[in-house]
Amino acid sequence: MKSLKIPQTYQSVVEKLIKIAKDNNFIIYAVGGFVRDIILKREPNDLDIMVEGENAGIEFSKIVAAELNIHPPITFEKFATSKLIIEDKEIEFIMPRKEYYDKNSRNPQTEIGTLEQDALRRDFTVNALFLKLNDFELLDLTKNGLQDIEAKIIRVTDESASDIIFEQDPLRILRAVRQAFQLNFKIEPKTYQSMKNKVGRITIVSGERIAEEINKILLLEKPSKAFDMLDDIGLLGILFPELKQTQNVLQPKPYHDKDVYNHTMDVVDKIKPDLLLRMAALFHDVGKPETRAVNGDKISFINHETVSSELTKQILVRLKYPMDFIKKVCFLIQNHMYPKMYNSDWKDSAVRRFANKMGDNTENIRLLNIADDKTFKNELFDRVELLKQKKMLMPEEELFNGNELIEIFNKPAGKWINDVKEHIRNLQFENPKITKEEVLKKLKNLLKIQ
Repeated sequence: MKSLKIPQTYQSVVEKLIKIAKDNNFIIYAVGGFVRDIILKREPNDLDIMVEGENAGIEFSKIVAAELNIHPPITFEKFATSKLIIEDKEIEFIMPRKEYYDKNSRNPQTEIGTLEQDALRRDFTVNALFLKLNDFELLDLTKNGLQDIEAKIIRVTDESASDIIFEQDPLRILRAVRQAFQLNFKIEPKTYQSMKNKVGRITIVSGERIAEEINKILLLEKPSKAFDMLDDIGLLGILFPELKQTQNVLQPKPYHDKDVYNHTMDVVDKIKPDLLLRMAALFHDVGKPETRAVNGDKISFINHETVSSELTKQILVRLKYPMDFIKKVCFLIQNHMYPKMYNSDWKDSAVRRFANKMGDNTENIRLLNIADDKTFKNELFDRVELLKQKKMLMPEEELFNGNELIEIFNKPAGKWINDVKEHIRNLQFENPKITKEEVLKKLKNLLKIQ
């Protein structure tokens, strides 16, 4: 193999680490996905540095921080690891280690190990290559890493303990699926069977860690392939029983020629690779099984968008997603049917109400509809844009505040103020340029005040 070249984005950092290591008599290795990616000529996402010697990762990171005059490392004594931010990049420092697992946790007990033991504790051979930075020697201690990269194969590091590798850390099942499609690799058959054997263990993994992998899967070029594999190994029904239930749920023709699940996968693949949009696409019809009704030869899913939004909230809360993100996803799902109600008879006031309700989500609603509806027409959104250009889209800020209304009508504060404000807002939707005087005249008629 030709000599490996450190990517430009990491070159400065690596050069500094090499110099400090040599000056202080440390032997350091770039390990894991970083080495795999530079062999594949992919841009690495992160850099892990393994340092020979007990607790040497922590010790070396402290010296690095001191010599570079940067913030001291964050240390994790239990795992003998530490982290530094160098040139805006998070670098993790570790020692060679072996691990011991409790059956109820994927978080191992660790102790100093040999290089061979460290290689074998890792998930897959392609992620178990070590690049010795002191002299750029490449170590393939599983003896399969390089050939598996060449053959584009995902294989566990120790085939004699294939089931155990997934038993100990079942998150590796999700990682195998994601990396297979991320790298365009095939999963070796025995590895794949062990994934199937141990899917039930996923319940010991925290929601946050599962969410991290799902996010990465959703940002793949074609997430549907990964979700189909999750289904094949039995993991889809464990993680997302609500999504599993959409399989074989037929939809009315000619609007749909696929069941709900396969339609959903099409939408996820079509929409641009943005996490918010992909998540909304994944669950936008998850409420259809619950709302499906058949009347003769007609199939309907009345109010499925509301049920889908409610189920999505439950799913994302279960996986510990941030509440702000959940609200944004659920808003898109709850409102994805709104544009389908449009027809050319809509008055400008109706278009304004739509734009007002969508707010900053207007473009995302448009993109979701493009991916979801093969008969989609852009007319509603063209009208929104036209009104925007004419500065006739959104009403001006509120014309009267509560205190002004109390003074004008000489009435005590109460619910009537909100009712009047809502009426004013409706008048503004009808005519965004309506004046305070015109509004006041209409309000006096409303409140029967001459």
